[in-house]
Amino acid sequence: MKTLYLECSLGVSGDMLLASLSDLLPDGEALLAQAVAALGLPGVSVRVSEQMVQGIRTRRVEVLEETPQPLRHLKDLTDIVNAAPESHWPERVKKLGLAALTRLAEAESKVHNEPLEHIHFHEVGAVDTVVDALGAVLLAQATGAEQVIVSPVNLGSGFVTFSHGRFPVPAPASAELARGMRTFATDSGMELATPTGLAVLKTLADGYGPLPLGSILSLGYGSGTYSTGAYPTFLRAYLLEAEAGKSHDHGHGHGHGHGHGFELGNHGEHGTAYYGPHGHEDGNQGQGRHVHDKHEQEHEHDHSHRHQGRHGHDHD
Repeated sequence: MKTLYLECSLGVSGDMLLASLSDLLPDGEALLAQAVAALGLPGVSVRVSEQMVQGIRTRRVEVLEETPQPLRHLKDLTDIVNAAPESHWPERVKKLGLAALTRLAEAESKVHNEPLEHIHFHEVGAVDTVVDALGAVLLAQATGAEQVIVSPVNLGSGFVTFSHGRFPVPAPASAELARGMRTFATDSGMELATPTGLAVLKTLADGYGPLPLGSILSLGYGSGTYSTGAYPTFLRAYLLEAEAGKSHDHGHGHGHGHGHGFELGNHGEHGTAYYGPHGHEDGNQGQGRHVHDKHEQEHEHDHSHRHQGRHGHDHD
């Protein structure tokens, strides 16, 4: 079974995920640039470059905004996605992209106890969030993978400071999104998993665990804005042919002998067989480095949607 495996042992963010998938595909850069142009957002484009992280070549994708962007709510983003041409944005890509964006808004709504329709994506983050979420789903589908497996996700540690104050990692929206996922923490002293990244992973994932047994077809390395800081980070994406009967169980409590494509995902809260970071099935939730549970979404809004790392920087 063709499998997309996302290795998040160093964390995940929207731009790291987008960059790794762009790097994984031979035509990823062109596919993404054309699709973003087709969204019809004035002055918005992407710039692809290479970035060295600990001596490793990685890809970086930046979302450029040449014109100021208005304040947008979830309904505004939904309208943008629905209006995108299917020639560049297939229907199920739109569906899953909107599911990820909705997760972000729902997490914000829950942690701030505000109605969903009041949650907005601040002008400094909305376009990045839309491109990261939609683009990652688009590129994931373009791999032709029949299933997506996600490694345990490194949430990081320390504190983040944003408009609502100073919070321990994971910050409230990230903690809400981490519900039901397989996660752990390292003594990094910084936030490693952001709400955008978690929302997209949760939307795509058919299961969580170690790299499946199989033949690797291609690899992609993606880094982000703060990947070259005190705690270097990148996300590695694998495309492989997993051996029959050796892949992870999906979230229905039994393995399926066929691929689901991307109509399904987000099975984790319904009985997925989870695996710890060393590859063994782990029913014990008391190993100290795993956070469980499952639900929604993105950075805090002041109404702003971008958390600040330990040095006070915004990132997604």
